[in-house]
Amino acid sequence: MGWRRIAASGVLLLAWGCTEFVAVDREPNGVIGEPGGSGGGLEPGPGGAGGSGGSGGTGGSGGSGGTGGTGGTGGTGGTGGTGGTGGTGGTGGALIPIGADPLGCEPGGPARRPPNGTLLADPEAPFRLPPIQTEVESYELRMDPLDLADMYDHPRSDEMRPATFIARGESREVLVRFRGNSSRAWPKKSWRIEFPEGTRFDGRRKLNLLSEWKDHTMMVEKLGYDLLAAMHVPAPRAKYVRLTVNGQYLGVHLDLERVDKDFVRNHEFPDKDPDIYRCGRKDCEMKLWREEFQQEMEKKTNELQVNGRLDAFLCAVNAAPESELVEVLEERLELELYLRTMVVDALISNDVVEDSRSYLLLDNFLGRALYVPWDLNNSSTKWQPGSKVGGTPEFERPPLVYTAFDRWSEEKYLWRLDDDRSHKWHPLSSNLNNRIVFHPELRARLFARLEQALDQLFTEQAITAWIEANHALILPYMPGDPKISMPHFLDAKRYLGTYVTNRIPFLREQIALRRALPRDLLLVRVDPASGTVVLGNLGDAPVWTGTAVLSTNLRKRPLVANVPARMLPPGETMEVNLALLGLRLDPLGELALWASTDAQSLRDLLYVGGLLPGQVYERDAAGRWTIR
Repeated sequence: MGWRRIAASGVLLLAWGCTEFVAVDREPNGVIGEPGGSGGGLEPGPGGAGGSGGSGGTGGSGGSGGTGGTGGTGGTGGTGGTGGTGGTGGTGGALIPIGADPLGCEPGGPARRPPNGTLLADPEAPFRLPPIQTEVESYELRMDPLDLADMYDHPRSDEMRPATFIARGESREVLVRFRGNSSRAWPKKSWRIEFPEGTRFDGRRKLNLLSEWKDHTMMVEKLGYDLLAAMHVPAPRAKYVRLTVNGQYLGVHLDLERVDKDFVRNHEFPDKDPDIYRCGRKDCEMKLWREEFQQEMEKKTNELQVNGRLDAFLCAVNAAPESELVEVLEERLELELYLRTMVVDALISNDVVEDSRSYLLLDNFLGRALYVPWDLNNSSTKWQPGSKVGGTPEFERPPLVYTAFDRWSEEKYLWRLDDDRSHKWHPLSSNLNNRIVFHPELRARLFARLEQALDQLFTEQAITAWIEANHALILPYMPGDPKISMPHFLDAKRYLGTYVTNRIPFLREQIALRRALPRDLLLVRVDPASGTVVLGNLGDAPVWTGTAVLSTNLRKRPLVANVPARMLPPGETMEVNLALLGLRLDPLGELALWASTDAQSLRDLLYVGGLLPGQVYERDAAGRWTIR
């Protein structure tokens, strides 16, 4: 695979002339065994007919070896090429294998292709919360006391221990361990329960029981997944259960559906065997490169097959021409469903998305990607241990979560930088989210769905009723929980009610502020070949450019102003030579413009990967990007 380095930033991107390979389309699998009937959830489902074997893909042609770079440590020669020699590597970032799928990062943007349907049956269906649980089911585990003691002595061990699972008057032999990452250090543990192959419980072979110890209300994560269900997003189902282990009551847990092949089957996806990926830690940025502190996406299914579809999807996100972005995202992504996950992030003040390890499902039948959010207990709405009873929730979390407009991301970056300078930290945000909020049509669609949710779903009356019902549901089972603060839980209705009362007007205010972005200083023409950028004042008052900052890497903003200083009257433009600023615009790169060194002054952001050689981006009279 060929590589080219952006020496100025230490970031690696693919060269245009990468070796290509052919992604093999798989035929949809045969019918998979269905779960046992309701009331008998411990019974194995009957096996279905096996799917037909997919046809073999054609072999890709060998790529030519890359030419030597300068100034770095020698790299190894590429395999499969003819007559090529290994290029010399540079210094800096980590090698990230973003592929050269024929549908991926081609000059001029990704190839266009019609999708084969969508997972959303009725885009205009109203938003309605799902019914409240009528009972809190009891789960019991019995296991060797020595095994249990060893689990608590080694909470980070993934060793599975034998146990007996009892529910609904039936028992089954299972394997168990603690689950999670930071949650393994909590006093109240979360559990993984695995049934034998061929056995399902409520259609699932593996159960996740979340302790919710970090949230005194016990309701924030459940609310997030109920909101996704209300908005018709195929997301994990969540229900409260009671857990007892070796006769000791461990309290109420949230039984949260895993995202795996059982999830795909239970939600009746057309492709019963999609490619399922999990975002790496400190990532989920949907970009074409990765810093050393970030982990790559983890493939959870079809692990032996090449990542062509993921590579093509990421190339579409990053390299689609701005003028075709809506159409490309509609083809490659369940876009309407993705916008709804962004709405739920705003409603519940979701946070720490970079460590959520959320999922990306690439449906090979529909041809679209589905984003499935995870770890909604990261929401800043949760009532943290150590907080005082009677406290006030944080309700002013910016609604454009995990975007370049998210001031919390900048604050977290500065905190990490101060705490540990051994890593090349950068402010974290999703390129997909960024492209959505900077595109006028997509931003309007996002805010329209957010307003619909505020009108139909996230109303003070509806959410207050939901809070009261769920609080009453689990209240009888809370006093025996040895790790929960009852004074906090008894105050949970007031706490969450205060959040809802304040969050609704705050969101409406933010929608009004962000509906139209500032136009006082914008990119109006970008010519990658010549390395020139034209800035324009499309506002109503003169603007001083001497405080402005340009960068060819959104996440590596210069901390000093670098734009030539002049007073720019309304309607006038000025040309800037990027080379004179020490910048180089990559064909798969981005260009960001801030009014000042303050991260919150971001004015414009353009991803330039959709251009053919010799083409330039230019705004028309209405301010829309065109290619000339």
